[in-house]
Amino acid sequence: MSQSQQSPINLTNAVHTDFGKNKLAIRWKKSAAGTIDDEHGVTVVFSADQRQYIELDRKRFHLVQFHFHHPSEHWVDDVQQTLELHVVHQNIDDGTRAVLGIFIEAGGKTASVPTLVPKMRAYFESKDEDPEPVIATNPLEWLPDNREHYYRYEGSLTTPNYDENVSWVVLRDSLKIPKEELLKLIPYLKHPARLPQALNRRFVLANFK
Repeated sequence: MSQSQQSPINLTNAVHTDFGKNKLAIRWKKSAAGTIDDEHGVTVVFSADQRQYIELDRKRFHLVQFHFHHPSEHWVDDVQQTLELHVVHQNIDDGTRAVLGIFIEAGGKTASVPTLVPKMRAYFESKDEDPEPVIATNPLEWLPDNREHYYRYEGSLTTPNYDENVSWVVLRDSLKIPKEELLKLIPYLKHPARLPQALNRRFVLANFK
C-alpha cells in the first residue's frame, strides 16, 4: 500500500465544485437499531438494514457504524474543532467505504440533544448488567440543520490499518448541542485524534465558496 491518500487532513484551499448528479444524498430512516462497543471508545454498531444508506457518485453505501473523536480529526483552515462524529458506510458489492464527518460544537441551552446521548450515559452506568444492549436511535438527529454544504476528498480510515479507498464527505456546518450535554459526553470518548496527514497530490473539493 502506497499510503499516499491518508486521512484526516486539514480542509483548506478547497476547489469549488458542482457535484451535480454525483452529490451526496442521505437516505437514513428515523429508526435504527445498534449496539454500543466501548473497547476503543464509543462506537455504535448498527444492525444490517438495507434501508439505511447514503448515495455518493450515484453509488449506494449502507450504514455500518459511527464513532466520535475528541478533539476533531479534520481541521478547517488550520483550526481543530471540538468533537467529530464519523458515520461509516460500506458498499455491499465491492466493499468500498464512504465516511460522513460531522463536527459537533457547544450550543445554547435551547439546542436539541440527540436521544442517543442520555442512552449512552445510561449504558455506561449499567453496562455490567447488560453488556451489549440493543439501542434504538434516530441517526437523523446527528445532522445539522444545513447538510447541503460539504467538503469532499479521497482518503483512508483514520484507525489502524488505515485502509485507503475511502470517500470522505465532511459537512461544513456543525451540529450544536447544549454545552452541559457535550461535557457529559466527552469523558466517554476514548478514540484518539489522528493528526492531519499530507495532502500529496489530492485536491479538497467543496460545493460552496
